[in-house]
Amino acid sequence: MSSPTKISFARRPSMVPAYARVLLGRKPYSAPDGTTIEPVELEARKVVLSAAHIRKYREVCAVPASAQGLPPAYLHVLAMPLHMQLFVVKNFPVKVLGLIHLRNTIRVLAPVDERAPLRMRVYFDTMRVTDFGQEYDFTTSFEQNGAVVWEEVSTMFARGNSGPKEGSKRPVIERSTHPENGVLTDTLEVSENTGWRYARVSGDFNPIHLTARTAQMFGFKQAVAHGMWSMGRCLASASPRIPNVKIQIDTQFKLPVYIPSQALARTWEVPGGADISMCTMKGDRLHLAMQVRSL
Repeated sequence: MSSPTKISFARRPSMVPAYARVLLGRKPYSAPDGTTIEPVELEARKVVLSAAHIRKYREVCAVPASAQGLPPAYLHVLAMPLHMQLFVVKNFPVKVLGLIHLRNTIRVLAPVDERAPLRMRVYFDTMRVTDFGQEYDFTTSFEQNGAVVWEEVSTMFARGNSGPKEGSKRPVIERSTHPENGVLTDTLEVSENTGWRYARVSGDFNPIHLTARTAQMFGFKQAVAHGMWSMGRCLASASPRIPNVKIQIDTQFKLPVYIPSQALARTWEVPGGADISMCTMKGDRLHLAMQVRSL
């Protein structure tokens, strides 16, 4: 594999030019056969945290006042400007508006000093071809005082141009299962303005999250909540049972969460951590499944 193309910014770049390039760009929704991935590495050398922005994130995800430190998924929203820059470089082969967030892994490795700057990196070099389309991985990391304090691997999915191979089976949406006892259950209100509120905090104004009309343009019957909002909201619900540092969080996104609606968050302890599910109010279908483990 060739050496990565490196792009460096002094601070987090503006997302406005990147959004314009996304909307006007002519990338395909699925990479043509034979596409070769050329790696790319982006960095923002100085990222300064804002107490006001952290407070807005805590509000939109309903993080309880008792939860100390940065919420575990918060730094994902700070990475959005570099993610947008990744999506518009020529090395990234497909249109971002057609992508589905499939899986996510976050490792919270050390406490973050909110008064000290961080260095952020985003690295992309992976495409996998599956029976139903293509998967793209990219890694985001934050350093403080020369040490990595937080890192994330996001897996995005692009539907393929051709049909699945003969004999292949479409992935099944699992039913929600959990122990009979010791389950912390929380009803989550997904209000009419959830998409807009999270978009303002995260900078992710993907039209599927904003209105029913714009979501219908991409095949959804209603607006759907950001997957990372659902993740952050479930982590907030589970905060009494999980630490917020020295942990790994593996999340699999399943059924979309429609706006407005209600959902159930369920948390139960397992050896080494906790499992979390977000499911329909009947408790029979999963929106997401999450495993939190101590490192």
